[in-house]
Amino acid sequence: MSLVERALTAEHREIRETAEAFATEVVAPRANEIEDTDEFPRDVMEAAGDYGLLGILLPEEHGGLDSDFLSYCLAVERVAEESGAVAESIQGHTFAALPIARFGTEAQRERYLEPMSTGESVGAMLLTEPGAGSSPTELETVAEEHDGGYAVSGEKAFGTNAGVADVHLVVARKQPKPDDSHGVSVFLAPSVDDAVGFSFDRAEFMGMRGHVTGDTHLDGVAVDEGAVLGDIGEGFRIAMGTIDMARTGLGAIGVGIGRAAFDRAVEYAGAREQGGQAVGNYQAVQVLVADMDARLDAARHLVYASAATIADGDGDTRRSSKAKFVASDVAEFVTRNAMQVHGGKGYRTDLPLERYYRDARILGIIGGTTEIQKTTVATQALDL
Repeated sequence: MSLVERALTAEHREIRETAEAFATEVVAPRANEIEDTDEFPRDVMEAAGDYGLLGILLPEEHGGLDSDFLSYCLAVERVAEESGAVAESIQGHTFAALPIARFGTEAQRERYLEPMSTGESVGAMLLTEPGAGSSPTELETVAEEHDGGYAVSGEKAFGTNAGVADVHLVVARKQPKPDDSHGVSVFLAPSVDDAVGFSFDRAEFMGMRGHVTGDTHLDGVAVDEGAVLGDIGEGFRIAMGTIDMARTGLGAIGVGIGRAAFDRAVEYAGAREQGGQAVGNYQAVQVLVADMDARLDAARHLVYASAATIADGDGDTRRSSKAKFVASDVAEFVTRNAMQVHGGKGYRTDLPLERYYRDARILGIIGGTTEIQKTTVATQALDL
């Protein structure tokens, strides 16, 4: 039994078993259809709520499981083995719900959290902008005081579940700005269909088909005074307050995608015969399998170590950045070499290997690029 397995509690194992059931019974039968249609799998998200997987980190009084972050990573890793798109949709939803649980008023928690726990409502965080990235001093989206509330205007790029979400957490600068801050705040906006001046252009990507993101346009979108999450000026702290968790969660998705590809490669290497023997008997294939296996274990241990420290309240950015960039690199390495083990068949679209590779490729870009993660780790290691 590995060190990781020994550290798991009964609750961790129960949630992992629940994720196993959800992945096997719901996601696996739908994975190819989600890939082919590229449609947001709202029914699968609702099923994730039914299984309790959308509320792993949310309080029990609002329909959640009130479990820890290691439980979440165990679950999302297993889901990613069947569909990276579903896992990333759950990830985006989770990190829109968490700020409401942490910073919301009682009225906001009552209104939003239970529907988000059950999958009745989907969430999205809108932080990044086309010309400003995530810099709080450069955000151009503004919320102008207007008729007892605010009128929000600006452009947002990316944001998992943007456009299809029922609640959007929009990070914007309050106007007029407070004297003591840049006024960066979080505003709870409704769905695109329910707000005048709210529109969305979906982006098409080479992978993660079924996962929805793109460009969001806000032109005087009205939100009431009660739609401010936390206090005015707390926006960037709220938005970035779960960054270590989000990075580690993306690492877990990478491990899941890599594991799916590795299992396929091992099965094929044992069954495919060439020259009168299984291709797994050839040393060249064995070297690939050994590298994939070792790197996956290393990535999983980094992800679980980061998740466990976050669960204990001791998480740190250096650890989560290592987990993310290593797991992202490993996911791409394993999916590419799983295709190599399959030879020409690995490039065919009737096998999921090319989907695993395309899905893995985005992980080194979203949530902070691999280069940013390495700079963060080095800066802290060197005490700069």
